[in-house]
Amino acid sequence: MIATGERLAIDVADVQALKARAASGDPAALRSAARQFESLMMAQMLKTMRETRFSDEDDPMTGGEGVKLYQELLDQQWASKLSSGRGLGFAEMMVKAMESRGMNVGAAPEATPVPGCVGCAVRTESPAMVRTAHPTTEAAATVPVAASVGNRKQAFLETMQPHAEAAAEATGVPSRYILAHAALESGWGEREIRGQNGEASHNLFGIKAGRNWDGASVQTLTTEYRQGMPMKLAQNFRAYDDYSAGFTDYAKVLKSRYGAALAAGADGDAFANGLAAGGYATDPAYAGKLKAVIASVAMAGG
Repeated sequence: MIATGERLAIDVADVQALKARAASGDPAALRSAARQFESLMMAQMLKTMRETRFSDEDDPMTGGEGVKLYQELLDQQWASKLSSGRGLGFAEMMVKAMESRGMNVGAAPEATPVPGCVGCAVRTESPAMVRTAHPTTEAAATVPVAASVGNRKQAFLETMQPHAEAAAEATGVPSRYILAHAALESGWGEREIRGQNGEASHNLFGIKAGRNWDGASVQTLTTEYRQGMPMKLAQNFRAYDDYSAGFTDYAKVLKSRYGAALAAGADGDAFANGLAAGGYATDPAYAGKLKAVIASVAMAGG
């Protein structure tokens, strides 16, 4: 419970007042804004820590929506408390950095043109707010985003096509469905499961390393759904020497556990429904997502 006289961490009136002071160039507003940013960052840290789970079992006593809302509000209040006083030091660092550059608190961030992109601009942000992007070459900068994404998907399909055809011959499942399944699970190869040192697992289908698996494995955090709610869990996944071995094992898994998907024939919707019904993933929207990727592969000519 919040003590008497203590305000909530999120106060709309305070935010509006801070905005007005910042627009006037008040130096004190800079420090207040920096502290609010530090508080938001700490709240996100607390939220991430709370969402991380290392158990396969969900606790029905703490999984309700009411409890979740209470926890979120409590995290925000704790973040506000922890960032008061000296906090973690991030606010002071931000203030000193901006003061040394002579930044005007009320000035809007300038837009920086993106080379090779007509009409595109990137807003200048605090380093703590910017996510690291994949490095781009000068040639790639001249290619429209849509075209680069299309090229990446096409390259994925062409590279994995021989392996998918081998798995299709072993299972009777059309190769385009197998390619779509690999694309969905791996983000078109961009989110392939990797070990702690970044080594490739060659596991494009998210196949877990259960008790009966005696081969190599890697552990990583993955999103699982418990009672319809997503949570992060540490899971072990199978690792292979190459993609050929990965597709071969995938074919074995289909034949051993997913008869309904194998019986779908050329019906892509039935294949997706069969995998979902067989428990391939805990995501309640899994079948719909796979159907959408199957349609995307068909449009790409896979």
